Amino acid sequence: MSARIALVLTGSLSLLFAGSAQASSAEAEGPATVSIAPVALVAAAFESGKPVKASFDAGARVEQGFNLIRRGKQAEAVKMFDQVIAHTDQQLYGDTRNRLCRAGEAAADSSLSVDPAVCDAYFGKGFALIDMGRGDLAEAELRKASQMAPGNAHFANEYAELFKSRRDWQKSYDTFAQAWAVVDKATGGPDASVAARALRGMGFNKAQLGQYDEAQQLFTQSLQYDPKNEIALAELGNIARRKAIGS
Repeated sequence: MSARIALVLTGSLSLLFAGSAQASSAEAEGPATVSIAPVALVAAAFESGKPVKASFDAGARVEQGFNLIRRGKQAEAVKMFDQVIAHTDQQLYGDTRNRLCRAGEAAADSSLSVDPAVCDAYFGKGFALIDMGRGDLAEAELRKASQMAPGNAHFANEYAELFKSRRDWQKSYDTFAQAWAVVDKATGGPDASVAARALRGMGFNKAQLGQYDEAQQLFTQSLQYDPKNEIALAELGNIARRKAIGS
């Protein structure tokens, strides 16, 4: 999960989508570093009479975008994220290879490694659009973030919430399952809350599909990662009541 977005999103994702049928949680943060042109480069540019162009700091712009969201300026945040996306598209114009967000990793296949900040920009744009009531536009952005960072369980969880808000229980379940497939499953690990959330999402969708035994197992399993989670405990109580009355 990107360290850049946790601080902004922690605690702000509850009932994120359409009053969402279930509360959500998330993590992220981290300072961005402003690039400074090397002295030699500045000197050479001075001698040639050419202006020095400041490097484009995608990470700094992404951080600014999430700060704008925190201040309630979603429309401005979208513009900031769009700058990052447009810059990347311009830099890679004509390159048709599949783009994957990988920090400092060489591609082992025919795909192209890009700055993880680009995925954060797609995610942030989708997040801001949801806040603006434009879930129809947000879907493409969240999908892009998930596709470009297939190992990011946090992105997959958020994407799954969108389908849950639309009552597309099976699609939502499948997307939460993708998050569960890639998340670190150590119960005491740094991603324990992300893992718990994926399991809760899967459990909620199974309950909506009337598959109460599976839902019960998933919510119970989620408590291994987040033992005191009130949502999971409440849902287990709801499932028990439904099973008792046969509904």
